[in-house]
Amino acid sequence: MKKQIILNIRRDDVRVAVREDGELTEFYIERGSVVSSVGNIIKGRIESIREELKAAFVDIGENEAGFLPLKDLYVSIPDKKNIDIGREIIVQVKKEAYGTKGARLTTFIAIPGRYLVLLPLRKLVGISRNIRDKKDRKKIQIVAEKIRPKNMGLIIRTVASGKTLRDLKAELSGLLKVWQGIKWKYRVESAPVLLWKEEELPIKITRDLLDDSVVELIIDSKKDYKKIIEYLSVRKSVLLDRIKLYEESIPIFTHYGIEQEMRKIFRRKIWLKSGGYIVIDKTEALTVFDVNTGKYRGSKKTEEMIFKTNSEAASEIARQLRLRDIGGIIVIDFIDMKDMRKEKILITRFRAYLASDKARFKITPNLSPYGLLEMTRERVRRSISKRFIEPCPYCEGKGHVLSPPYLFSKFTSWVEKKEDSLKNTKVRILANPRVANYFETEGRDSLEHFCQSNRMHIEVVGKEDQPIESVEIITLKNDETITEEI
Repeated sequence: MKKQIILNIRRDDVRVAVREDGELTEFYIERGSVVSSVGNIIKGRIESIREELKAAFVDIGENEAGFLPLKDLYVSIPDKKNIDIGREIIVQVKKEAYGTKGARLTTFIAIPGRYLVLLPLRKLVGISRNIRDKKDRKKIQIVAEKIRPKNMGLIIRTVASGKTLRDLKAELSGLLKVWQGIKWKYRVESAPVLLWKEEELPIKITRDLLDDSVVELIIDSKKDYKKIIEYLSVRKSVLLDRIKLYEESIPIFTHYGIEQEMRKIFRRKIWLKSGGYIVIDKTEALTVFDVNTGKYRGSKKTEEMIFKTNSEAASEIARQLRLRDIGGIIVIDFIDMKDMRKEKILITRFRAYLASDKARFKITPNLSPYGLLEMTRERVRRSISKRFIEPCPYCEGKGHVLSPPYLFSKFTSWVEKKEDSLKNTKVRILANPRVANYFETEGRDSLEHFCQSNRMHIEVVGKEDQPIESVEIITLKNDETITEEI
């Protein structure tokens, strides 16, 4: 499997695409105004205890209180049933806030490095499940026990395989210093306060995803390219030559076809090579994949055709789970098969397709009598659909439309693509008032930057009859008017 990581750095957001054997499998984005809080370590204050939920709600300085399950409460607190309201506590964000739900928290702190994860409050050693060789795992286990700090724990990451004891000790020393800094800040600062912030996305992606399976990591920002090179150089990484700086005039996502692939993420129906298709229906807690034979006109026997379609669907569903970052309860309605042996083969293949998924998941061992496969998958961040689409305001949430942030992102791509031809022009943006308001507030800095760097004038006009999911762009230059829509 050839893995490729592509990073697009803009003034207002960072976009990351991961492709495996030429197919888009993962996509991440962080906007300047909506940065992920997952991994942040915070000194919070307990607001309330809900015995019926077996949880505490913690003020962490956000709009919604964080949700802390009592089972995730550090064992140094002897009586979890009598926790004082107002008590200050150290927590780490495990999952982003979602809808009206606050962030999911834990007190089992984990400080990640490139080779190791330090667990300052747990006495255990864990080894990445991607290190599969039993001999390697045994060797690593022995090394980990040697360097594990007293009364603390470690997780050994995949890229640690083959590293010297000296390399691991050097990184561990750095992680211990981070923990000392966190403890010092905890003592002197009042809650709620951020004690430690997770790395910026380019470094986080490099730390977590760059391994031997990655043939190249391509980035279009010279500044962040240098940061990544420095980060890897300090750690004496042998993968330095796989970091490439993209310097072409064509936007990087356009060059690699990512923009085109992105449009498919929001489709409800996905066609398969055999002529079959998958329909995806989603609620807040449940996602259903319905597999159908569709246009299949093969000459093979019906049972073989069904197995082929189900197998293709299993591969595509595994990809879509990662790409859309779908979490919660998932039900897959495969086409009914009479052969029990083929059912078992199908489930085995589906598990194999999910082997690259870093999210935790559980799958039922067998299909139900109606051909249903049930599974759960952890949700860490907001799914791509939640970032880029929103409930339609005209049909009371029964449908979805593209969100203002996504339309602004598309406008930014449009400017980058036409940058040379936009100098000394006047651009009028006609948008629904809700979208126009986003352009003029959240997008204001970027619009001013475009105006200054390209000597262009941009005017945003709110238009009541403009569809909420599209933006009309009118370009005026040399008495010529060009109208386009995104």
